This record gives sequence, structure tokens and C-alpha cells, in this order.
Amino acid sequence: MSMDEVSFESFCSRFATEKDCVQALYQAKWPNGFCCPRCRHPYAYVISTRRLPLYECQACRSQTSLISGTVMEGSRTPLRLWFQAIYLHARPVGINALQLSRIIGVTYKTAWLICHKIRHAMSLAERDQLLSGIVSLSDAVYSDRPVASLEWHKQEQPLIIGASSEETGKVVRIKIKKQNKVPLTSRYDSPDQEIFIRENVEPTALVRRIVKRRIGRHRDLALVRLCLEAASYLGQTFHGIGPKHLQVYLDQYCYIWNRRKQAAFLELLQFCAITRKITYPKLTGSTPVRSSRPKRHYGVASTLVG
Repeated sequence: MSMDEVSFESFCSRFATEKDCVQALYQAKWPNGFCCPRCRHPYAYVISTRRLPLYECQACRSQTSLISGTVMEGSRTPLRLWFQAIYLHARPVGINALQLSRIIGVTYKTAWLICHKIRHAMSLAERDQLLSGIVSLSDAVYSDRPVASLEWHKQEQPLIIGASSEETGKVVRIKIKKQNKVPLTSRYDSPDQEIFIRENVEPTALVRRIVKRRIGRHRDLALVRLCLEAASYLGQTFHGIGPKHLQVYLDQYCYIWNRRKQAAFLELLQFCAITRKITYPKLTGSTPVRSSRPKRHYGVASTLVG
């Protein structure tokens, strides 16, 4: 039985200790065995005098932590709580920071950071998966207001949705990207699709520009419906999102939608294990605080791994 088919209680029992999580994270980070981030050497000594093991390269002697180079780097939160958070984010229903803080027993700020770091991994995973095959495009609006005014409401955000479809017309992958309001003089104007195509569509894909506007009798109802579902998901789970962080929440929705029939937890764990951390200042746009140079750690190198 996969991790996605077990209850949350069973999952917590499976990863009840840091040792359980260390083994799984090691496999997710180095599925083919240890690889030194500096010289690519395949063998290392394990220094086990810390909370988490430290790996010293047998060749260049550089030391690396299990969580360095991951979204968890620098975190003091136990791995088992990170694993619980990843499991809860991999579920189709989603979870917000307030819910996560209550479930895993951390402060709201810590939960907020964990959520955004996991979404960061989701966003990068989605960025690298381009639309292919038969691709349909449409513009849309997040938080659309059914009014006759030409002016944008402050909560409205223009979007472009792209979808890869099979020959039968079944949609198999989607991307939704927030667009800039500035060049759109009216809320009924359509964003330029060329940038979206260059960044999100395989060059060999057959792009069917069925829709250039979200309104009118030629609109693609399937794409319109998908955007409405995305907006409903964000509204129900996160109670509405402002423009600053909207894109990462849209990426999360697309990530879950595109993997609705896959082993979501193990794949998300792997993405979190290979995605470099995003800092709090970068998330919030605040001034970064200079940190001290990391200290070199010494201990008993008891085991050789590779």
C-alpha cells in the first residue's frame, strides 16, 4: 500500500521517529546513493553526533547535512513534522497554515514558512513540466466581479490558462499564470499569450488558439470551468488570496490537479529534497538579516556510505 492510501494516523505511525524520516529523506535526496555536492564523489563518512547525520566526503572532505540543499535547510523543526506537512500538502483537499499549525503543533509563523517552502518546491516542479501535444489557451480572471464597469476591481487578477489535451479532448495537464494588469486598459482586454507560450508550452506542441477571450460564444467552457474550480479551491482552502502570493497558490492547485492519480507524497518529498530553500526575506520582500558563517562540525566518522 502506498503512502497516499494510508490514513494520516497511519502515516504518522510509519514516520514516528527522526530515524524513520532520515532513511526516507536520504533515499529521496540521493536515490542512486550519496553524491558529494562539491566534487560528486559517491562515498562519504557519516558523522552521527548531531540530531541529523552529517556526511563527510571521502575525497574532498567537505561536509554536508542531510537537509542542506533542500527546502528544509536551516530549519529546526523535526523531520517528522516536515513529513506530516508534506503528506498533508500532497492531499487533493490542501491545507492552510492555520490548520497545519494546529495539526502538527507548531506556531503559525513556522507553519506559514513550511507551507510556502513546500509550495516553492511545487512551483519549481510545475515550471519544469511544459504543456505538450494539443494545447488550448484562454484568458480568465481570478476573483471575477460580474459588473459592467470597464475598470479592474482591486481583487480581480487577469490570468491565462493553458491545457494539454488528448485527441479525445480530455484535459491531462494544466497551467494557470497570473498576468500583469498594467498593459490592459480595460477589464475586458485579453492578455498577450505569446510570453505564456514561450515559457510554458513545448515548441513542438500544436497550439490551438480556440479562445483569445474569456467571453463570447467561442469560449472554451472546459477551460473556464477549470479556472472557476481553481478559484473555488483557493477560496475554500485559503479564504481568498491577494496578488502578491497568488501565483504560488495557483501553482499548488495545478501541481495537485496534474498529479491527482499519482503517488503524490513520495514525489513531493523528492521535490522538497532536491529544491533549495527559499528564505523568509525573499518570501516577504523584507530586508535580509546577515547570518554568520556556518561552522565546521567534527565528530566520529563511524560509517562509510555511498
